[in-house]
Amino acid sequence: MKRILKTKDINFIQTLIENKPDKIAEIKIKDKLADKRVANIAALAKKNGIGIISNKIERFEASFYPREMENIKFLENKILKKENPLIVILDHIQDPQNLGSILRSSLGASVDAIIIPKDRACHLTPSVRKVSKAASEIIPTIIVSNLRNTVKILQRNFFEIFACTGEASLSYFEVDLRGPRALIFGSEEKGIQKFLSNEADEKIKIPIDSRLESLNVSNATSVILFEAKRQRI
Repeated sequence: MKRILKTKDINFIQTLIENKPDKIAEIKIKDKLADKRVANIAALAKKNGIGIISNKIERFEASFYPREMENIKFLENKILKKENPLIVILDHIQDPQNLGSILRSSLGASVDAIIIPKDRACHLTPSVRKVSKAASEIIPTIIVSNLRNTVKILQRNFFEIFACTGEASLSYFEVDLRGPRALIFGSEEKGIQKFLSNEADEKIKIPIDSRLESLNVSNATSVILFEAKRQRI
């Protein structure tokens, strides 16, 4: 039996029904609710054959089938066969707010997959899904047991790997982010592990005012991903 989650977040369901309508199990709408966004969702639901129940609930509620995390085989069989994929590797990100925000930015920047380690890292919790505004249900999140081995797999498949760290000498806008690329971002407290950073083909940074020590990891990810998006247009 498929797992089912519920949400009252209209923006979440709006994004999901526009991208993955098959992930929605059922929608409940308050009787005679006058809301343009809800009306739009109801029209899209009807178009896609999704059941709508009108009753005396508070306002709006939907049930959906959550996307589960993928494994290394999915990376090898699906993502690596795409043309010029863009992958984000997260080195032990533990804050659900950051992971959710990174997923949302990744969707906007057309990222093909997020890779996270099995241990000592935040996974797809309800909080992450909520913050991501349904990006968690659209972008594949791949869980791996060994980040170093995963980087080597990518390199064998002609990926260039970029470690995003304040210790770099190159700025992010000085490198070519087209073609098969993977961007590594480190944890909130420790950054990228040294052994993993050393596996990268290049280290890049975001130039910031000297009065600021660093950017939050979700903000830094967003800045670099949208530069990659710009280059790929």
